[in-house]
Amino acid sequence: MKRALKLFILFLFWVVTAAAQTGKTGFEAVTAAAVKQQLAYLASDDMMGRDTPSAELDTCARYIADWFKAQGLEPAGANTDYFHRFNLTRNTLGSPNSCTLQRDGAEQLFEIKDDFVPISFTANRKVSAPVVFAGYGITAPEYDYDDYATIDAKGKIVFIFTHEPQENDTTSLFHTTRLSEHSKEEIKVMNAIKHGAVGMIMVTDPNNHRFRKPPNPWPSLLRNAPEDAVPLSFEEKMDNKIVAIRIGKKMAEAVIAPSGRTLSELQSAIDADLSNHSSDIPGITLTIETTLNYERLPTQNVVGQLRGYDPDLSGDYVVIGAHYDHVGALNDTTVFNGADDNASGTVGVMTLAKAFSTVKTRRSLLFCTWAGEEKGLFGSRYYVNSDPVIPLEKTVAYFNMDMIGRMDSTEVRISGITSGDRFRDIIDRANAEIGLQIIERKSVSRSDHAPFHDRGIPVLGFDTDFHPDYHQTTDTIEKCSPEGIVRVCRLLYLITREVADRDAAPVFQE
Repeated sequence: MKRALKLFILFLFWVVTAAAQTGKTGFEAVTAAAVKQQLAYLASDDMMGRDTPSAELDTCARYIADWFKAQGLEPAGANTDYFHRFNLTRNTLGSPNSCTLQRDGAEQLFEIKDDFVPISFTANRKVSAPVVFAGYGITAPEYDYDDYATIDAKGKIVFIFTHEPQENDTTSLFHTTRLSEHSKEEIKVMNAIKHGAVGMIMVTDPNNHRFRKPPNPWPSLLRNAPEDAVPLSFEEKMDNKIVAIRIGKKMAEAVIAPSGRTLSELQSAIDADLSNHSSDIPGITLTIETTLNYERLPTQNVVGQLRGYDPDLSGDYVVIGAHYDHVGALNDTTVFNGADDNASGTVGVMTLAKAFSTVKTRRSLLFCTWAGEEKGLFGSRYYVNSDPVIPLEKTVAYFNMDMIGRMDSTEVRISGITSGDRFRDIIDRANAEIGLQIIERKSVSRSDHAPFHDRGIPVLGFDTDFHPDYHQTTDTIEKCSPEGIVRVCRLLYLITREVADRDAAPVFQE
């Protein structure tokens, strides 16, 4: 009851603040007062870290939807409300699951648990294909590093290491206070799919981590395991998945043997100077079949639109988005508030929805807040790959805000500047009025703009850099700068307005 009363008081404060803003239009509607109030709601302890899925995330979704409605945004696509619903899945091991190596007319059968285990987001499918070693399975243009640069993975099973190069080298390009986003399993799978692979086998990098068997998350293969031991995935179309397994030392050595090199030698060669040692593994074929069962858990993105006025251009959309989830809480007193990550970006979307609600643009605008980003870009990936509210061919650009709350000076980082042919000029013109220091990120970071970029849509991603509070309980409201969020939003307002009103849409560039 106490928590419900606090939420009601916060909601009343939001209504009063919204009413106070009704006299402001366009650029002027982007104010620090509204930003501060919305941050206080989304990143409060009562929201319990906005985990996906959770009752608190659903409360935030209703809050955002009510805001969209109050600003005059309409539901989009076939939706009759503002919720773009999809299912998460908690997976359990099904049957059959098998793995066989064919070499020189002989077959070697591997055992589940001892030799291999399916990854929680594998496809329910059987594949038989040649194998190519692909290093760590990473493509990182910002480091001039690409394990796929010298190989053709199309139609093949890629064999990769976990983690990332030079993991324990403090002078490495990859070295930060944490493993980079490139080390995540789901990112490696998406990269393999992007390069045309039909399967992926992943082995623990041997020089940094001791192992014999593959790590096993499946309760049915364990004597004692919590019921929620398997991480959540999301219900993506099976056609958008590939077969993916973790393997143990015995199987890894059998697969790599025809290359004439050991796992340790290959890792050492890559880590020595970040050179490329990817190559086909001659003379072998792997046949892998994986099967999972699915328990469905519903959640939602929140989506609203403002229609353009030009009859020739209003069918085209500029999309503005941010993820509104975070990583949850351990208990009532240990809450990961996620004020910067990513209440700040969510407030940015809400702020820009307010700003554009009082002006008209030639092209239509779509405002999206995504669920499940922290689990692996679930909401944006579902939208792009399975159920786009607006056809992707009608989406001329996507702009993302993820962690825009920590502007300590005047710096804002922008990724994707080269993905649109006119973006650099548009940003420069907008920033002439705002006066920020633009730091260009060389690659498209793996936030919610990545799935759009992967489908050939020009993107821009805005952030104010990482900090020691990332994914910690110390990412709290008082450390955010509402004034800094306002400056980022005003910059994006001007960029969006030009893209939405200019005759020619941005042209995608790799």
